[in-house]
Order: sequence, then C-alpha cells, then structure tokens
Amino acid sequence: MNYIGEHLWAAELGRGLTAFSFAFALLSAVAYYQKGAQWKTLGRLAFRLHATALFGLIGTLFFIMANHYFEFDYVWKHTSLDLAPRYLFSAFWEGQEGSFLLWMFWNAILGWILTYSAKSFEGPVVGVFAAVQAFLVSMILGVYIGDLHIGYSPFILVRELSENVGLPWTQFADYLTRFPNFADGSGLNPLLQNYWMTIHPPTLFLGFASTLVPFSYAIAALLRKDYKSWINSALIWSFFSVGILGVGILMGGAWAYEALSFGGFWAWDPVENTSLVPWLTMVAGAHLLLIQRNKGGVMPSALFLLILTFLLILYSTFLTRSGVLGDSSVHAFVDLGLSGQLLIYLLFFTIGALGLLLVRYKGLPKKEKEDRMDSREFWMFIGALTLLISGLQITLSTSYPVFNKLFGPEGVLFTLYDRNKVLNEPIAHYNAIQVPFTIIITLLMGAGQFLAYRKTTTASFFKRQILSLVATTVITFAGSAALQMWNPMYIFLFWTSCYAIIANAEFWLRWAKGQSAVAGSSVAHIGFGLIIAGSLISNANKTIISQNDTFIHEDFPSNENLLIEQGDTVPMGNYFVSWSEQSEEGHFVNYHLDFFEEKDGKLQPVFDLKPRIQINERMGNVAEPSTKHFALKDIYTHVTYADLR
Repeated sequence: MNYIGEHLWAAELGRGLTAFSFAFALLSAVAYYQKGAQWKTLGRLAFRLHATALFGLIGTLFFIMANHYFEFDYVWKHTSLDLAPRYLFSAFWEGQEGSFLLWMFWNAILGWILTYSAKSFEGPVVGVFAAVQAFLVSMILGVYIGDLHIGYSPFILVRELSENVGLPWTQFADYLTRFPNFADGSGLNPLLQNYWMTIHPPTLFLGFASTLVPFSYAIAALLRKDYKSWINSALIWSFFSVGILGVGILMGGAWAYEALSFGGFWAWDPVENTSLVPWLTMVAGAHLLLIQRNKGGVMPSALFLLILTFLLILYSTFLTRSGVLGDSSVHAFVDLGLSGQLLIYLLFFTIGALGLLLVRYKGLPKKEKEDRMDSREFWMFIGALTLLISGLQITLSTSYPVFNKLFGPEGVLFTLYDRNKVLNEPIAHYNAIQVPFTIIITLLMGAGQFLAYRKTTTASFFKRQILSLVATTVITFAGSAALQMWNPMYIFLFWTSCYAIIANAEFWLRWAKGQSAVAGSSVAHIGFGLIIAGSLISNANKTIISQNDTFIHEDFPSNENLLIEQGDTVPMGNYFVSWSEQSEEGHFVNYHLDFFEEKDGKLQPVFDLKPRIQINERMGNVAEPSTKHFALKDIYTHVTYADLR
C-alpha cells in the first residue's frame, strides 16, 4: 500500500545513515587495533566516515522534527505545532534516542580531534572511541531478529510500532489526514520548556563524552605498557572533563532552582547522583595524575580512577535508561526495552578495562617508599580517597532499586534482603554522610596549597596562612550570626568553605604573586568553596514564610501555603503581599505579586514577583517559580493552586 503524505525518503535516509555510521564505527575499531600504517589510515578514514554519517542522521532527525512530520513516532511524541522554535533542541534530546545521538555527537567531535592530536597514541585511543561509538549507535539501530530487537530507531513510523501493526486505521492510505490524532504531536514536557534545558543537556553530555578521553589514554597506556608518554595529554583532558562536567551539573541545579517547585537546586535525585559521582572520581583521578607527573608513585590508583569514571558513566546510563529506577527519579527515561543491551555495553567495557588493569598491575610503576605525612602528595591522595569513598556511598544508596531487582523472593538472587528498601528522607540521608566528606575536602583544598611536595616544615605551613585562618574565623562567626545558623556541623562546613576561598586567594595573590601557573588550581578551589558556601547559605536556614492562619485543604498544608485572593493584601513573614494582577500570555497564566514592608505605619513597596502557570492539557499544568535574590537570602514563590477559570 502506498500511504499518502508520508515522508518515507526521510525514514530510509535516517535508517541508512544509522547503518553506515554503525558499520564504519565497527570497521574503525577493528582497523585501529591492527598493526601497520595502512590499517591506521583505514581506521582514521572509517572513523571520520562514521562521524560524517552520524552528523547526517542527526541533521535528518532535526529536519523531520522542525517540519512536524508526525507520522514519525519520535516527532509525534516530542514536538507539537505550537512548540516554540527555541525549544526544538530540548525536544530533540528529550527522548532516549535523541539523547543517545547527543552523546554520540560529542564523542564524534572529540574523536575527530584526537585523530589529529593523539599522534603516536592515535591507534589505541581512537580505537576505543570507535568501539564505544559502535555500541552507542547499536542503541538506535532498530533492527529486529525474530522477537529480539537491537536498538530503537528514532526514524520508526507510528504505524510500524509493534502495538499498532495490523490495527484497522493502518489500512487507510490517507490515515495522516483522515485521523485527527496525526494533526498535531503530543508535545514537549512543559518542565523542559526552559532556556536552561537548551544548554544544560549538551554541556552535561559533553562532560560525559570527555570522560572517554582519559579512559582511552589509560587503556592505551596499559595496552602499550607505556606509562609515561600519555600523562600530559591525559592530564589536560582530565581537567577539561572536570570543568565541563562540573559546569553541566551546575546548570542542572540552576534549571531545578528556576523551573521546579521544591525550592532548591539539588534534591539527591538518583539521576542527579549518577552525574555527580563520575565528576567526583574524575576530580580524584586528575589530581592523582598530577601527583604522578610531578613525583610518581600513584600510577595504579590514577589508572583505576580514570577507568572507573567512564565505567560510572556507563553505569549511570544503565540506571537511567533501563527502567530499573522506576518512579524513584523524575529524570529517568522511559524504558525502551534496551536493558539487556545496556547491560552488555556496561559489562563489556567493565570486564575488559578492569581485566586489562589487573593483568598489567604487576608491571605498573609503584612507590619506592611511603610518602611523608607533611607532604602535598600524601594529602592529595587522602583527598582523592575521600572523594572515592564519598562517591561510593552515593552510588550504593542510589543503587537501592538495582538491589531490589536482584535480591529478594522475586529477584534474580534469593536472599533475605529487603527488596522494597527505599530512602524515605533522601536529602537528610545524603546530607548526614556527605557533609563530613565535604568538610574534609574543603579543608584540604585550603591547606593543600601551602604544602610542598616531599616535605613541608610545620612552622612555615602555619606562618604563611595566619592571615587566612584569622580572616576565615571572623567571617564564619559573623556570617553564622547574621544567618542565625547555629548547627555545629554547618558552622564547621561554613568555616572550611570560607577557608578554601580565602586561603587559595591569599596563596595565589600573596605568595605566588599572581602567577598564571598557579591561577588554575587556585581559581578552581575558590570557585568550589564559593559553591559550597552558597549552597549552605541557601539551604541551611530555609524558612517557610507562606503560612496560613486557618486550614486550607488536606493537599495544601497551612504551614506551607498562603491563601490569597486577587486584590487582597495579607502578611507573609516580615512582608505584606498583594496579588494585584493576572494575565495570559500564550500558554502561560502570569500572576503579579507585590511585596511590601511596613514603615512608620505605612506599607512601602519593596519588590514584586511574577510566578506563572504553564497550561498543558496533554501533560498537566506546571507551576513556574519566581525568585527575588538578595545578598544573603532569596524569596522564592510559586503558585500551588489557582482557579484558572
């Protein structure tokens, strides 16, 4: 049957480019691991052809989404006619297939760069990239072998879905115009219709992709038994990965703070955790690689952490895309039935990489003698170990859904494990353990700059930072008093955060005389200290000021919500608030709230906020918060319920 209005050429083009991309990635991986210049040339050519085909299929998917070809399942699920063009990118990577393509895109870019820059390491390094790409492209192949399907294609038509095959409507050649369901798409999740979601995912996935570079160099070093030549290149890419992945995580926090209604930027959600842990291990691995370059003796640990970081990225991919998280995360993808394929992907690289490390372990360069406790390298190693333990705790707690699937009466392995174990208070659970780890890290970040490699005299260590210690103590107690923050653990964390900021600033400006060679580490440590201090200030003393005097409704607790009618002015904490205006703009209902302070018996306007509700009939309405920022506090508000009639 010839269907009317279908753009089959786009489907065939997309599927063909997918097949070519997969074949060339596989060819590149095989060729790069053969000996001889001709094989290396073939591997390079195949990788570039793989990348070219990949860029082509990405462009094809963008084209059919931009033109609203709703006969395609991916287009129908993630776009609609009224979707603002600026959110087309968000729609592209909303689904599993698009986010896989985003990950592959960055891998292809970085791999292409390495075909020029890796030089003598090109073969094993880009060979690893090609192997990873082959696995990733297989996730979108959409090939069926009997009841087994390999990957899920973004170019599958709605009528080709297994649940639709043979249905009566598929027998109409003009089904696209006959049935109103195809007149428009389901649309983009309203939570993702935010500018942060156009820049956060690509930055985060560039961070994920960048972890593959140090991993590839580590594998190359083990394969070639060359434990020196790779260090400088891997070190640069490791810190690049630390920076990009860190920025991506911060962007996610900014999106959560602006778009979600829980009044914070980090909720210890499982998907959030699975991006944080690889960052922690990459920070640890990069610092150990720095020790290895400057002094040596930590090669096994450095290799292990760089390998572990990429394996954690693969584990996070399994968690978020296999459906194992279920309802435990608001960020997890819908299960496409790829859990077996994802598990093979994870096990292939885990067994291969760790097995190679184990085989080569005896030949790795190791310490000739133990480090002194007053040396920089000793405390850098302690810091790396702390980060590893911190990441391990987060991973174990995040993996409860995995344990629930494996163990118990209905699990794969029968044990007495409580297969329904969940974290009822995840924020309190993680904070209780992670705050002490953060105290150790920020303390080491401040003190570490004043330590020398091999040996440090105690007198000079304390003498050089007296000013920092005094300033930190004064600022901590003054700030704690101003914030009314009296929790001893939080005060200690505030002190170590301020210490990391001030000590690094003093070291760089006073003792290093502003040298550019020291700027990178000092600025990074100052930035981390500021993030921790800011997080503490914003969360440690959170107070709900929207409290009603009388009962509202069982779904809207009076100690968290304030009932207000348009035109009323009611007290809210130290303010008075008035709902002065309501307006509609496209899919949004805007609410104008004016805040006043009482002075000399009169109400004086101080600021206004404009929370709004995004109307979405398909997926439900979404409240978008509005926040007023002050130096030491934020006033955060969102509409819990409003009569939209």
